Amino acid sequence: MDSGKPSIAVILGTRPNFIKAAPFFKQTQKHTELDFSIIHTQQHYDRVLSNTFFDEMEIPTPDIFLEIPPSSSSQQIGLTLHSLSSLFSERSFDGLVVFGDVDSTLLGTVTAVASSVSVAHIESGLRSHDKRMPEEMNRIIVDHLSDLLFTTEPSANENLVTEGISQSKIKYVGNILAEGIELFWDKISTSIITKTLNLMGDDYCVITIHRYENTENPLVLKAILTLINDLSKKIQLVFPLHPGTRKRIQEFGLGDLVKDTKITDPLGYSDFVQLMVKSRGVITDSGGIQEETSYLGIPCCTLRDNTERPITVDLGSNKLFSIYTAKTDEIMDHLSCNNFKSRHIPLWDHKVSERIINTLSNAYMRGQ
Repeated sequence: MDSGKPSIAVILGTRPNFIKAAPFFKQTQKHTELDFSIIHTQQHYDRVLSNTFFDEMEIPTPDIFLEIPPSSSSQQIGLTLHSLSSLFSERSFDGLVVFGDVDSTLLGTVTAVASSVSVAHIESGLRSHDKRMPEEMNRIIVDHLSDLLFTTEPSANENLVTEGISQSKIKYVGNILAEGIELFWDKISTSIITKTLNLMGDDYCVITIHRYENTENPLVLKAILTLINDLSKKIQLVFPLHPGTRKRIQEFGLGDLVKDTKITDPLGYSDFVQLMVKSRGVITDSGGIQEETSYLGIPCCTLRDNTERPITVDLGSNKLFSIYTAKTDEIMDHLSCNNFKSRHIPLWDHKVSERIINTLSNAYMRGQ
């Protein structure tokens, strides 16, 4: 039914999307002049886990679920694109909001542009300058097709201008992940996850490994797990294991390398953030965790040769370690680092989604 309001579709498909979307939808409740519809592509297609995460993050129930059966990556992309194209033909949207760099973001953007629907990209302009990363190509394509580009840090603004994108499209609003931490701090601070896992004090380190390039190649994964095995002799390690990573560890016969590491199932948002807060630090290949640890003042060791979030390295909280040359003593030294904890990144605060939605409202209410 046509409400007469500008109709904005919001595409979600993965857990990182959900985390970024939570503050956004909290803010939409104050903006009744816009009509938002949530489209869940189910890129991570476990409906039960997805519903649990939506409940924890207080995200409204999606208006539309794309019924995409589990299949190979290429089949899933094709089916998702077909479903989105059909949906945009049936529904009249004035705009689309997408988050981050996942496949759902790219597919939604391509569909919207083909349907003459304007696109707003939250987390624009991040560049690792490594085009071997699928996420890097997604970021570049989405940014160059978007009409409003919301950025998290100054380097993102510089990247977009260098690539020839008009400054009038670029809106530096800050980091919505920081706002999410503020929004859910009461839940985070009351989590009992460390008690549940029998962790005493802060003498442990959190591990997360999930990137395709790190888990699909047995030699790379073995190198990472060998490093983890060496670190487990120096500090207790807690490893919430992504299902895909668990599968590859078993398939490649690498289980012995994590036998001295405390393995857990994936954790909810509040439990995971609390686990990081109480820890000595984090070892990861995640992009979002680099930002969350920087905001929280937690040392982060990133097992990559590059990062699309250089402000976290400039701050000092995050340090890059090459998988094949990383030394355990150097990692332990960084985990003991605390000279960055009083620093603050501009606009990483509780008003990020307010800035975003005010911009959207101004754009669509005047008929962008």
